[in-house]
Amino acid sequence: MMEHQGSKSSEARQRAEDKFTKAKKRDAEVMDFQRQRQNAEQAKLERLRALRLAKEAADRESLAKAEAEAALAAPKAKPRKAKRPKTEPVSQETL
Repeated sequence: MMEHQGSKSSEARQRAEDKFTKAKKRDAEVMDFQRQRQNAEQAKLERLRALRLAKEAADRESLAKAEAEAALAAPKAKPRKAKRPKTEPVSQETL
């Protein structure tokens, strides 16, 4: 009878260890899956950031080019002569 009880407890122990092993394996698979998703998300963000930076650089370059073309196309303004202040005629009385 004792032998029968020992057999039951060893079977129960084995089942528990099997469940624990399966749970550990499942947890490892879930963590691996999450790590893969994180890496994919990180790669996507890096790619989008690189695209955004490239677009911003291209926009700055095209703006600078447009400004340079506008400066060349604009008519050059001639400097105006400074106006002399009007002086009042000198009257004979002030002399």
